[in-house]
Amino acid sequence: MPQKSAGERELQAISGKLEELMQTVMQQFVGLKRGLDGADFTLLSSIIEGDEKVDAIEIDLDDLSMLFVANRAPMGASLRFMFGAIDVAAALERIGDCIEYVARHLIESKDLREDCPDGWHLLQDMTTKSFSVYERAITAVSNRDPKLAKSVPAMDDAVNALQDRAYKMVIDRVRAGTLDVEMGIHMILMANKLESIADIACHVAQTVVYIVEDERIRHRHDIERQ
Repeated sequence: MPQKSAGERELQAISGKLEELMQTVMQQFVGLKRGLDGADFTLLSSIIEGDEKVDAIEIDLDDLSMLFVANRAPMGASLRFMFGAIDVAAALERIGDCIEYVARHLIESKDLREDCPDGWHLLQDMTTKSFSVYERAITAVSNRDPKLAKSVPAMDDAVNALQDRAYKMVIDRVRAGTLDVEMGIHMILMANKLESIADIACHVAQTVVYIVEDERIRHRHDIERQ
């Protein structure tokens, strides 16, 4: 078997670091789902602490990528991969921030589970659906699968619909005096972040199509829905 060149080894290291980042965010997301399902506030606290690891891996990947670009002056597919890897890493770091944000607000609104169980269940549903969008997006990244990536944006519609339900629920219950305003604000903020996760995951999937096929499909789904 021919020995890999230095450039190939560097690309492999960047791919490995990207995979590490995707799996670390995945672990954070799984923790959020389990913490929400079981009202496990200790687990949710560990997600807040774990966000620093996501940030550190993203910085490492960015440094490796920029060094590769500076030293190797890549072109064509290699250049697209480098730009794509940097873009995906930044998106994953944002998803990690959103997960940490939701975990923190769940801790600050512990009483929501008792005061508004339907709202708590709605957040569980949003988390599960956003997780599915994220999971499909990173699978497309790992497998360099543009066909799978192109199926991701359509999944965002279900998350958007749940966000609309969350808004309506909060407005109706605050007006009826059955939900505290502060608790309602927490719920809306969490719903916004969960919807943002799905949006960012769609961006990740669209970047896969650019890396593999040199095709830009960003915003196409939004145009088709109009």
